[in-house]
Amino acid sequence: MSMPTKKDTLFYDGKCGFCRRSIRIIRALDWLNRLDYADSTQTPEHELPVDRDASMQGIPMRTRSGNVLVGFPAVRRALAQTPLGVIPALLAYLPGFSHLGARVYNVIAARRARDVCKTDVSLSDE
Repeated sequence: MSMPTKKDTLFYDGKCGFCRRSIRIIRALDWLNRLDYADSTQTPEHELPVDRDASMQGIPMRTRSGNVLVGFPAVRRALAQTPLGVIPALLAYLPGFSHLGARVYNVIAARRARDVCKTDVSLSDE
């Protein structure tokens, strides 16, 4: 487990247009600046919360307390920290929705690895 920090950090695939677009949306919702973001392709592997291969399977997050979440739980926690994302995030903690959300996330993540990531999206408006 890592040392506690002031913010949760999302590690995203900076070479993936779909992933960059998703982070851009979360950043736009993060009006209170509660999250940090790191491009996992630019972060040394020893600083990632999981190994590089695992980080490419689902977005990892290192929480401010040092815990690690990967995939749907990471996105759900990130949304819960944004003003507009808090209601959908709370719904995503409900048992049925949580299970469905995780399954949908895993399908999207698997497709991203094959072909969705080829979408080129600029982050120049950050």
